[in-house]
Amino acid sequence: TTTTTVPGCGTPTVINPGYPTGASTAWWEADTRPNGTVSVNSTVSGAPGFNCNAVELATGANSPLMSTGQYPDKAQAFNYGLYGTALSSINNIDYWAYRDSTTSSPAVDLSLNVEISANTGGAVQFLGTLVYEPYNQSGGQAAITNNTWQNWNATATTPGDGVWWSSKILSGPGSQGSPQPWAFFQTLYPTAYLGGYGFNVGSNNPNSLVWGDGLNFGGTTTDF
Repeated sequence: TTTTTVPGCGTPTVINPGYPTGASTAWWEADTRPNGTVSVNSTVSGAPGFNCNAVELATGANSPLMSTGQYPDKAQAFNYGLYGTALSSINNIDYWAYRDSTTSSPAVDLSLNVEISANTGGAVQFLGTLVYEPYNQSGGQAAITNNTWQNWNATATTPGDGVWWSSKILSGPGSQGSPQPWAFFQTLYPTAYLGGYGFNVGSNNPNSLVWGDGLNFGGTTTDF
């Protein structure tokens, strides 16, 4: 993990390697894989209204694994400070993202991931990871602009916006092919609670370079 202090920028947020052992208000690399990198720096000035640091996530020019055909690169910055919080209580989520023009795929931008679980019959059941991606919103990939900060409202209620998909729903509503509004998942999983939440890029997106800042998750805001 790399942190860089620049005069006037304030203290950069530390991104710790791996996962915490329990609930943690710190930030973690979580499922960051080989050739994926996470750092906090001022390479691009922070998002409007925030200090000049931002969290950078990058993947390399790797080759797909022969066994799966998938690219292994992946970068994450996750927080576990709201672990155990009811999914139903989170109603406002937004963040700022900056996509460098060197990113290879026009559809790739900084995504937001949220892990959810529930207690079923006295046992913890992992319900999947909810994924918000800017290209899935009403403006499509044409709405993603290079080399500029953009604010994404992940709980917007305008038609076609604020939609997510679940890693555990393989087809139909809520799947990657049919993303749904945040409220859909709150209704589908009424007893769900949060695990970690945060930024992600990868794992099928080589040569990606993005920054994130000003993540507001249910009223908890991070200025990196």
